[in-house]
Amino acid sequence: MKGVYPGNKTNLAYLQTMSFATNYVSVDNPNIPIVSASQNATIPLGKFLPTPKEGEEYFDGPVSMMKTYDMYLPNFSLRLFEGKIIDNAVFTNQQGAGIDLLGSCLFIKGNVMSMLPGQTEGPRSTNLSQNFKFDPNNEFIHTCEANTDLHFIHLSYTADYFLQFLPDEQWADTLKTRISKKERIIGSRFPTLTLVQEQALKNILNCPMEGKLGQMMIETSLIQIILIQMHTLFYKEEAFKHPVANRRDIEIIQQLKEHLTLTFLEDHCLSTLAKQFGTNTNKLMNLFKKIFGKSIFEFIGELRMDHAMQLLREDGLMVTEVARTVGYKNPNHFSCAFKRRFGVSPSELK
Repeated sequence: MKGVYPGNKTNLAYLQTMSFATNYVSVDNPNIPIVSASQNATIPLGKFLPTPKEGEEYFDGPVSMMKTYDMYLPNFSLRLFEGKIIDNAVFTNQQGAGIDLLGSCLFIKGNVMSMLPGQTEGPRSTNLSQNFKFDPNNEFIHTCEANTDLHFIHLSYTADYFLQFLPDEQWADTLKTRISKKERIIGSRFPTLTLVQEQALKNILNCPMEGKLGQMMIETSLIQIILIQMHTLFYKEEAFKHPVANRRDIEIIQQLKEHLTLTFLEDHCLSTLAKQFGTNTNKLMNLFKKIFGKSIFEFIGELRMDHAMQLLREDGLMVTEVARTVGYKNPNHFSCAFKRRFGVSPSELK
């Protein structure tokens, strides 16, 4: 093991069990504190400032070619990461700083996997993706392979500020309860940023206004991002928890969902799926619709459109190539489906 910094013993002990434990660098990854009202007069708000030297030292030497910048607002703190990870790295909050804060990560670029002790796999970020976490016991670690370009923002905010935006609905009540009990939370996946979130992110990185108005615009953009993130990560998953079927049937439908998430580019038919999961087609269709609020093929179609969006933005493929990849023989039919999903045509997006 090389380059391990002193810090959280639980996390470091767990790292010993990892497959690349002889070839990684452990890097401190604290949350940025929320600035109190009494400090606001001495800290410029709404501007990205170079992280103080003690923060930059976490990235010195062979670990990375990384620059970090911090922004403070009355209700948020942000840290912007830009650069490249040179060596296999594991990010841990070794000082336990800010573990009472909630956090959202917005990845413009980067491949990072988040895990808990005892796990060898976890949700993994992609370019233009996002996730949410609450880590009151300081347990999460985040791994990144060598020679990975990273460009992302981590937002920190207090539970009191966050909870005021949650509605009186079952999914939100579940979040409130878990936060009040200080239970760890992380999204089960890194969903793609929506176009609205992308525009909000641009407003944060390149705010067209300064002073108080600029601060208000940035904070409004942050709220937009978080609300859409909550809807994507938790509201849509809540249907699965409602008792619309017995436990065994729910397990079958969840397994089906996971199977489709991995195989959405394959051709599927209901009879084959029903046989594979040991039920009949009517039950499979009805249960999936009740639990997830959409049909099996609507779900497959959304996954294909999200994949098409990623191919267009990241791989630079032609519209006809993307259409063919996600199963459309007619590019015009693909363009219509894409516009229904995202509000813009593939050609307008490119």
